Amino acid sequence: MFLKYYVRLSKILFLLLAYNIIMSLVYLYFRTSEIGAFYLHIFFSAVFIKYILDFYSHKGYIFTIFSTTKFNPRKSRFRKYLRYVFNLGLSQMVFILIILTIIIYYPISLGKLGGFSPIQGFASTLIAFIFIVIAIIRLLPQFFYFSEQEYMHKENHELSKEFETDISKELIILKETLIKNGRDELLTRQQFDALNGEILVKLTDKKEEAFFVINIWTKSSDIEMIVRELERYSYEFFNDLNGLHIDINSFVLSYFVQIEGVESPANYFVRSKRTELNELLRNVSNPKEFIEQLKNKVIDELFRSV
Repeated sequence: MFLKYYVRLSKILFLLLAYNIIMSLVYLYFRTSEIGAFYLHIFFSAVFIKYILDFYSHKGYIFTIFSTTKFNPRKSRFRKYLRYVFNLGLSQMVFILIILTIIIYYPISLGKLGGFSPIQGFASTLIAFIFIVIAIIRLLPQFFYFSEQEYMHKENHELSKEFETDISKELIILKETLIKNGRDELLTRQQFDALNGEILVKLTDKKEEAFFVINIWTKSSDIEMIVRELERYSYEFFNDLNGLHIDINSFVLSYFVQIEGVESPANYFVRSKRTELNELLRNVSNPKEFIEQLKNKVIDELFRSV
């Protein structure tokens, strides 16, 4: 998760460096092209806003993981993305607005709309250069700060073997993050209204993968509906897992579905690797088709004909 933090910061720095170089070349070789310089600044501004929000959204994600009071129960990817930014607090929101105002709006305010004079170009490249210098100066202290946070979190969940500590720590982070994202079924039994029943999820300590045991109690006898809800739940759960920045790349959902009036529970087992999830989630949006394309699954005979 910390690697992605620095990747996104580096994208901002490279964007600013490219802006400085290209804007300087525009004035050097196309001295009368103030309109071109203006549109270059507008294009840069749009990309810069995207990169800066990506960076602070991921920073908010890290902050949320290590916080005991911040949560992100949003299901929509866009709303989840913005919620991580808001979780950073009012001061950070104001800081983001100040950055955007100084880097994007201030150079435009120095001249007329639709043009970008050499003075405006000089101001914009100088501001970008100052931002780069400040970001690089702060880079090393931030690295040690986040490393300390990760180390302290690891100490709180220390186990006897170092290998097990690393994996267990990731599993703990995974569980805490899922709970903060609204999956309360990892804590206690929750209502499963679609099946007129309840659901409870347990994350086992399998060391090599994230293994979820999912117990469902339902009063519904509609097998087709049960299968449809298992497919939907699995699709959404895998989507949530794939969106988390953790070092675990293998996930298992092992269902035990207890249908009222049926003596023994029916099993529904699906496993997937992150590479497979990336490919499927990028190309498949239908839960049934998604499950059908998973390579590793074991489905109870009761559910196979649906």
